[in-house]
Amino acid sequence: MDVRILPLAEVRERARDIWDVYDEVFGDQPSYDVWLDQMLLRHAARDRFRLAAAFDSDQMIGFAYGYVGASGQYYTDSVRESLGAVLAARWLPAFEFVEFGVLASHRRGGVGRRLYELVIDGIDGPALLSTGDDDDDPAVRFYRGEGWSRLGEHPSADGARTMQIMGLRR
Repeated sequence: MDVRILPLAEVRERARDIWDVYDEVFGDQPSYDVWLDQMLLRHAARDRFRLAAAFDSDQMIGFAYGYVGASGQYYTDSVRESLGAVLAARWLPAFEFVEFGVLASHRRGGVGRRLYELVIDGIDGPALLSTGDDDDDPAVRFYRGEGWSRLGEHPSADGARTMQIMGLRR
């Protein structure tokens, strides 16, 4: 297995591979073109964007990415509003751990942990993410085990559910 940070040019070249994993894991975007334009390329243009990918032979089996958020971006502004001025001032700007997915057939073997470590390695300030608000959720347990703590909550982008905001100081 090969797990590594992809240079931005390779992120663009392998966008279809990233999509294949994303779509199988999340399945929440209407098409490759919408996802590419509205998510991946938009996020890849952000400050300190970094994407780690895992390969079994040449097949991508997982990826994770993040970037430093800024005012005017949906998530950063949502967190600022949800946390309130005092807490937001302590946590923003932050590295935002945005996407994290591993194909079901390759889970529970350390792939996700290695992806996570590569993306987080070298982050020298606060980091934020949003995830479900259920303490029994495997993702929540993973993040808590890595030192993340619950800071607050905010609605999901579609407004259908409440997400928790988790923070990590490195």
